[in-house]
Amino acid sequence: MPNFKWFLFLVLFSPSTYAQSDLYVEDLNADFNQAYQYYYSNKDSCYFYFDRIKQTATKHQDIEYLLEALIRESWAANFHNDLSIIKHNIRQLDSIRRKNKAVIDTSEFKNYYNTAIEYTKGLYDYNLNNYKNALGYFNDIIIAIEENPDYLDDPEILNLYLSTTNFIGKLYLNEGKYKLAKNFYEKNLRTIKKNKDIDIGYSNNIQILLADIYQKEERYKKANASIFKVLGYYINVSKNGNRVITSYERVIDNHLELKQIDSASYYLQEMKEYLPEGHPLSSKYYKESAKISKAKNDYSSAQTSLQKLIAICKAKQTILPDFEMADAYQEMGLLHMHFNHPEKALNQYKLAENYLETNNSSTLNQTTRLQLLKNKIQALNKIDAFKESLLATNDALNILDQLKPSFKNNADKLFLMEEAFPIFESGLEAAFKLYETTKQDSLIDKAFYYSEKSKSVLLLEAILNTKATKFANIPKQIIEKEQLLKAQINHLEKQINQNKNDVLESELFEANNHYRELVATIETNYKSYYDLKYNADVISISELQNTLKPEEALISYFYGSEAMYIISITGNSKSIEKLKIDTSLEKDIIATYEMLNNPQSNLQELNNASFNLYKKLLAPSLEKLSQKNLIIVADGLLNYIPFSSLSVNGKTEYLLESHPISYVNSATLLEQLLEKETVNNEVLAFAPNFETSEFNSLLPLPNNQNEAQDILNYFSGKTFTQDQATLQNFNLESENYGLLHFATHAIINDESPEYSYLAFQPKANENNFLYVSDLYNLNLNANLVTLSACESGLGDLKSGEGFISLARGFYFSGVSSISSTLWKINDGSTLPIMDSFYKNLSEGKTKDLALQQAQLSFIKENSQNALAHPYYWSGFVLSGNTTAIAIGNNNTWIWYVFIILVFIILGILMIRK
Repeated sequence: MPNFKWFLFLVLFSPSTYAQSDLYVEDLNADFNQAYQYYYSNKDSCYFYFDRIKQTATKHQDIEYLLEALIRESWAANFHNDLSIIKHNIRQLDSIRRKNKAVIDTSEFKNYYNTAIEYTKGLYDYNLNNYKNALGYFNDIIIAIEENPDYLDDPEILNLYLSTTNFIGKLYLNEGKYKLAKNFYEKNLRTIKKNKDIDIGYSNNIQILLADIYQKEERYKKANASIFKVLGYYINVSKNGNRVITSYERVIDNHLELKQIDSASYYLQEMKEYLPEGHPLSSKYYKESAKISKAKNDYSSAQTSLQKLIAICKAKQTILPDFEMADAYQEMGLLHMHFNHPEKALNQYKLAENYLETNNSSTLNQTTRLQLLKNKIQALNKIDAFKESLLATNDALNILDQLKPSFKNNADKLFLMEEAFPIFESGLEAAFKLYETTKQDSLIDKAFYYSEKSKSVLLLEAILNTKATKFANIPKQIIEKEQLLKAQINHLEKQINQNKNDVLESELFEANNHYRELVATIETNYKSYYDLKYNADVISISELQNTLKPEEALISYFYGSEAMYIISITGNSKSIEKLKIDTSLEKDIIATYEMLNNPQSNLQELNNASFNLYKKLLAPSLEKLSQKNLIIVADGLLNYIPFSSLSVNGKTEYLLESHPISYVNSATLLEQLLEKETVNNEVLAFAPNFETSEFNSLLPLPNNQNEAQDILNYFSGKTFTQDQATLQNFNLESENYGLLHFATHAIINDESPEYSYLAFQPKANENNFLYVSDLYNLNLNANLVTLSACESGLGDLKSGEGFISLARGFYFSGVSSISSTLWKINDGSTLPIMDSFYKNLSEGKTKDLALQQAQLSFIKENSQNALAHPYYWSGFVLSGNTTAIAIGNNNTWIWYVFIILVFIILGILMIRK
């Protein structure tokens, strides 16, 4: 049962408030006091007094006391998990309300009764894990109260409002939607701050719930700090033993995550002091005891504790699905796996499955099944049951596809995918092991399918959302409303990022709520939109082979926790390799990157390290390939490495010399990017100057204006420099150009990647930053964006998604290819590389070939000086659609006409001669 059910007893209420003048009321009040005395400690005694109240109230036809007794008894039953009592009471409450409507409508406490009854229904569905129904009741309460703010003048309704909002947060927390849950908890803290008379217990409860969020975010010390802020209150003031027990449970888990076993053991003993024989929360003691024994590698003691836990769970009367029972068996399975007994683990997982419904599509049921399947697949692989493992992996991915649409918040969806990442790795392991023994080509297809399913989920969804909006015939006013809400949310988030403010955060909460409601309405009313947006299909190898050009090969990497899988595909071939991930491999990756972005690093040491990577990552695949153009689907730490810089012989001979190289987040994304249409092939370039001033802290870029202006030698268009290189001009002009070039500064925000930005011309009292979050609301449709700025391709690295970077942000806005950088590039070397790059593009070369030849020219020109170091040239990488750009220079056609005329004149002269 939820840890905070004690919270449902609203201490501010006293039945005497509703007392009548009759003498029997004294007996009723006395029985209420007795019921409250046993509320937590002795449910039978508690129910006895509530029954007596109901009998007395019925006898005297006292509707208000009867309602109050049924409501309070239901909340007590909620604490003790007696769902049958709540169900029976809800029927009675509805009947009484229906038959005595006139009486209730004239009661001073009508609003309270109606709210409390709906709240009780929400509790009942919450405990049944019918979250959709529970959320319906809870949302109705929130809407009714917020539409009638005067309701909150009643302290009872205010308490119900806070309890309801907390339950919504807890509901989202249980579903794995942590960001959404946190929003609701913080909303309650703001409400409490405005209402000073609210019992301190409410804010303390929220601190505990926020600790759950911190734990999920792996901020274990902060989680414990949040708990210890309020633990003294539970021990010394409220003397609520149940809250103390659940607080210690969290503290123990956090200490175990921090590898502090002695501290965990200490708090387990503290917890035991509050657990007399037969206590309803005694199961928590045995669960935590098992975890501690497991951490101490005491298999026998851990097993004994879990057996007691299972026995306690079995003794309870429950309604299926029983997540507590399933969790107990799953814990036993994990214990067996920890001590390398996969067969025993599988038996426990099978028992756990019996308590979950296969056809139940609720988020909680599906997330629990997904977790169970993740563990089951790992156990199946341990006993070499690879065929069964593949079947379980397919089941897990089907569940994941069903879950993803319910996760509307990007942060929560990222967390869901990271939690599911081991499923993809286990599936790949099973497919590879079977392929090793059978050599069935279909298993390479299966491995590629798993790899693709793990990649670029958010980015693909954003691109599909744009497509869905276009083809689903959604009315213009709805689309405009969505765009306005997104713009409002982005504006508020940026303001809050600079200066936290309760008023702004309340506005943001409401805007996000309205946006979620609007999206839910669109998805419900426009099925074609929903189907397109959440299309979970990924490209197959055969479809990819039809897309690849004869000179192209795609090499896709999956970077797991134990192994890397490398799948190479050309128009007529496919292969798969497995590379064990060990400390030497990761050491080489990190060392190579550190030396690459340091121009003072020793070139021979760099070549040695990068050659080691080449031998492991590429050589086995390239031996089988004749194709020159490489499309790299990087993953994990490989996102940091420009493959062009890899030495192929331990000397200054690089992969760049033989292969044009481009990158893409996934093959499925590439397919989408190849379909994009661009507005034109004119260039729009920006080159601010960053002269020292009171409102600028960025260093000047001496060559950026020449770099931007030189592009017009090859393409028609417009360049904004100095005071004209403003964010305002970008917003006014950018949609009309197919090529966008930014010769400026990029600033990376590691803690909040969405607030990384490109800097435009600094001006007093004017915003000059284009944030990643702004890009999500733009509609650019550009063929190519060049980010000639430091570290524009870097950001927070997420499993499957890659860098949450500025470069990636431009894909959200509709761009089909991006040239970005992997470290702080040198302004001087950038100028000649960019000049050659655009010259090559203007000659009709593909983008990857254009960049390759530009970098080779730079190396050749500087072969005898320090600029030959890969730091100066390999930081530029190209991703996305590499198709050539049609010649776009207004003057170029003159040269073609001139050449043709020369040939005509020469021909005429020869004929005459």
